[in-house]
Amino acid sequence: MTWRQGAAATFAAAAGAAALALFWGRSQRLPSQLHTEELVAELSPAPDMPVSLTRFHPGHELRADAGMREAMVTPSPSSLHYRMRVPPHAALRFGVGVQGDGRRDAKTADVRFRVTADGRGLFARAVNPAARRRDRRWFDERVDLGAFGDREVEIVLETSTSDPGRRPCGTAGWSHVRVVRDTWRERQAAAPGARNVLVLLVDTLRADSLGPYGAAPSASPTLDQLAREGLVFENAIAQAPWTMPSVASLLTGVPVRSHGVTGDPGALDDGHAAYLPDRLLTLAEHAAAAGISTVGISANPLVSRATNYAQGFETFEELELAPRDDGRVREKTWATASEVNEAFLRWLRPNRRYRFLAYLHYMEPHHPYTPPARYRPPPPAGIRPRVAAGHLDQWVHELLSAEGMLLPDQEVRYLRRLYDAEVRSWDDALGVLLHRLDELGLRTSTVVLVTADHGEEFQEHGRLMHGAHLYEETLHVPLVIAGPGIIAGRVSELAQGIDLFPTVSALLALSPSPALPGQNLLGARQPRAVVSETLNGRLPDGTGAALVSLRTPSWKLIHAPALGRAELYDLEHDPAEREDRFATAPQAAAFLQQLAALEAEAPPAPPVTEGDRDLRAKLRALGYVE
Repeated sequence: MTWRQGAAATFAAAAGAAALALFWGRSQRLPSQLHTEELVAELSPAPDMPVSLTRFHPGHELRADAGMREAMVTPSPSSLHYRMRVPPHAALRFGVGVQGDGRRDAKTADVRFRVTADGRGLFARAVNPAARRRDRRWFDERVDLGAFGDREVEIVLETSTSDPGRRPCGTAGWSHVRVVRDTWRERQAAAPGARNVLVLLVDTLRADSLGPYGAAPSASPTLDQLAREGLVFENAIAQAPWTMPSVASLLTGVPVRSHGVTGDPGALDDGHAAYLPDRLLTLAEHAAAAGISTVGISANPLVSRATNYAQGFETFEELELAPRDDGRVREKTWATASEVNEAFLRWLRPNRRYRFLAYLHYMEPHHPYTPPARYRPPPPAGIRPRVAAGHLDQWVHELLSAEGMLLPDQEVRYLRRLYDAEVRSWDDALGVLLHRLDELGLRTSTVVLVTADHGEEFQEHGRLMHGAHLYEETLHVPLVIAGPGIIAGRVSELAQGIDLFPTVSALLALSPSPALPGQNLLGARQPRAVVSETLNGRLPDGTGAALVSLRTPSWKLIHAPALGRAELYDLEHDPAEREDRFATAPQAAAFLQQLAALEAEAPPAPPVTEGDRDLRAKLRALGYVE
C-alpha cells in the first residue's frame, strides 16, 4: 500500500527542485503557472542487467550537488535497455556522476555517459573527478522526448571509458532515472480567506525549555506571545528521537515503520534506509498539486536533496555548514536562524502574491551549543574548555558507547544554560521573521506552526544529546499553531508528528488521503496512543537494541522486542520516568498487546538499497557517530 493518490501521481517537480533551488532562492520571481511533473515510469534495473542498486556519492564534501543518492551503479562499458511507450510532452530525467577515490590523477580515463532512443543520440557527457575537481558532483539532466510522443521506443543508457587502456577515473552511477510528463497549472494567487502555512521546525527543541510548557524563566518570549494568540498542544510527541525518521513522518504523514527511514547511524550498510522513498506522497507534493507554491529552507544536512527530503518542493535551498569563531573554538557549524529566515524572505518578497506552503528547518539549539555572545553565560570555574565552548564532539565515542559518559553536574548545568541561550537566540530570529511578515502584509493571511523533530537529553537518564532513548526529554516537543482562523487555547490530548500532514492540509483547504493514519488537530480528535521508535536505542543498563514506545495520556511503555525487555512508567505520578512499573502494574500486558496491534496496522516500509558511507560525515557532524 502507498499513500500516493493514483497510479501516476502528480508531484511538484521534485527532481527539478535541485536545479531550481539556488536559482529561485536568489530573489527571482516565480512564473504565473506552476510546473508539475507526472511520473510516467521509473526506469529501475531488471534482474539480468549489469547493475547494482546502492547509495552513491560523487563528492566527499557536504555539498548539496555532490552528496549521497540512490543510484544504479554500472560497469564501463555497459548498457541498460528499456522499451516503453512514450506519452506526449514527456521528458527523461536523471542524474549522472562518477565516484572516485578522492585522488587527483590527470592520466585516468573519463567515464562517458550516453542516452539514445531508437538509436538516436539524445545526450552525452564525459566526467572525470580525478582529473577535474569540478566533476566531483551530480549532473542533473533533462532530455526532451517530445519527438517520440505516442510511440514505443527503446531507451538505452550507456556508459563507457574514453580510453580502455587507461585506469578509469571511478565508478559510474545513474540516479533517479524516470520518464515524466510535463503539466502546468495556474498558481494559486493570494486572496482574502486563502491561508498560507509557514511550518517552523526547530531541531532538538524540547518542550520544557519554553514558557508555554512551564519554563520559568522562559527562554522564548516571542514564542510565548505567539502561543497566547494561538493554540498550544500540551502533549505533542515525536515519532522518533532523532531527525531523519521524525521529519520523514512529519512530511509524509506516515509512521516510522511505514516510511522505513530508520537509517541506523551505527551501521549504515545494514539495509536500513537513510533516504526518503520516492513512492511516498509528501506534503509539498500534495500542496503543489493544488497550485500552491512550495518552498523549503534547511540548515540541517540530513534534511536535503541528498536524502530526498526536498521531494515535492518547487524551491528547496540548503544552507551549508560554515566556519564560525566564537572566541574558543573555530570550526564548521550550522547556518543561523537569521540566515534561514533571510533565505526564505529572499524567496517571499517577490512572490508574496501567491499562496504558499513553507518549511523552515532551524538548527538552534542542536549541539554544538554556541549561542551568540550576548546570550552566552560566563562559564563557572572548573569547566573544561571544550564544555565551556559548548562542544562535546571529542567524546562522541564515549557518549555512544554502552557505558556512556557522565559529565559532572556542574558541566551538565552549564550545557543546559548554553542550550537555553540558543533557544533565546532562535526566539529573537522568530520575532524578526514575524515582523517581516507584518511589513509584507502577510501576518493576517499566514498560519504559523512551530514544532520540533525531537528534544535533547541532559543526563536525566544517564546520557547526553539524543537518539538512544525514548523518554520524555527527547520525545515531548512543542506544537504551537497561530494565525487567521485559529482560536486561542490549550489542548491536552496527545498529538504526534504524523498529524502535521492532515492538519496543514486542512489549513490549506486540501483533502488528505483517507489512508493517512494521522488526525487533523483542528477538527474532531479521537483519543489514541502514540508509537515512537529508534533503531539504535539503549536500555538503562547500556544494552543496545531497537526500541519502540507506546505513549498514552498517563502511561509510557518502552519495549525492546528483540530482547523481550520492557519498561513501564506512570506519567501521571512519575513524570520524570524514574520508577519502572512493568513488573508490578496490572496494565503491562495490555499495553504490550496494544503496541503489537498498532505496529501490525502500519503497512510495511518500501525496500531499501545498500548503505552509503558519505552519510557518516553528516551524522558525525551531528554527533550521531564517531
